[in-house]
Amino acid sequence: STVEVTADGVVTRVLADDSGPSGTHQRFIIRLAGATQTVLVDNNVTIGQRAPVMPGDSVMVHGEYVWNDQGGLIHFTHHDPAPAHEGGWIDFKGVRYQ
Repeated sequence: STVEVTADGVVTRVLADDSGPSGTHQRFIIRLAGATQTVLVDNNVTIGQRAPVMPGDSVMVHGEYVWNDQGGLIHFTHHDPAPAHEGGWIDFKGVRYQ
């Protein structure tokens, strides 16, 4: 089962892009607002738009949460070209990247 989430937090780290069969992914870690938990944001920039985030930036993300023992990740943070899936997005400095 999938869980759609909307989360806001502060970027703690920007990681190198990762490329695979589904495209190139922008990756960054956010610390969730009001919590110590961090989560990886895995944003497919082959389908969607890159958000120009840097450490210390506040962001809000919407996508599909996948649990793992490191705190989990949020992916599908872009529009769905199919459209068979709820679209995701990243809000950053008044701009919605999808």
